[in-house]
Amino acid sequence: MSANGASNSLSLPRGEQALLSLPSMASPFGFLPDGATRNLVVVSSEPPTAVADRLESAGVELGAAAQIPISGAETAYDGPMWTCDPLVPDDLTGLSMRLSRAFESLGSGYLLMENLNVFLMYATDKRVIRFLDHLTGLAGDHDITGIYALERSSVDADTYDRLRPRFDTELDRR
Repeated sequence: MSANGASNSLSLPRGEQALLSLPSMASPFGFLPDGATRNLVVVSSEPPTAVADRLESAGVELGAAAQIPISGAETAYDGPMWTCDPLVPDDLTGLSMRLSRAFESLGSGYLLMENLNVFLMYATDKRVIRFLDHLTGLAGDHDITGIYALERSSVDADTYDRLRPRFDTELDRR
């Protein structure tokens, strides 16, 4: 819910891939589609404990959620949400492999990429765009609804214009 009591949740068709532009320091967890309470995979640079807290606040069933941590730091977590060893932000191949396995297990569900800016800081724009081309196609093929959050003010117009066509829809919540 937003501060005025209105719901921020997104309404997306199953299998659609959405680029979500957010203001600085905003969290995409408040924008999860209503159906994203199960079969949710989150890719986040936040520690698993923080992700679990945010998911729980958003009404997600933690036993039916997973996080792929993006970090060079230790990510100890002992809770109901599935998690794995962290990946460094420029390991897009490793991330692609983990997401592919997750999508195979889910059958259908949701993906939340919490912050595309992290990948743009550590990998070239060209590599990130190639990764997103692959990932959005893979997610769509598996009926995974994808939400890819981006802090829009941190990305130059040219990069944004090259990112935008990779998605079925563009949502600006700035």
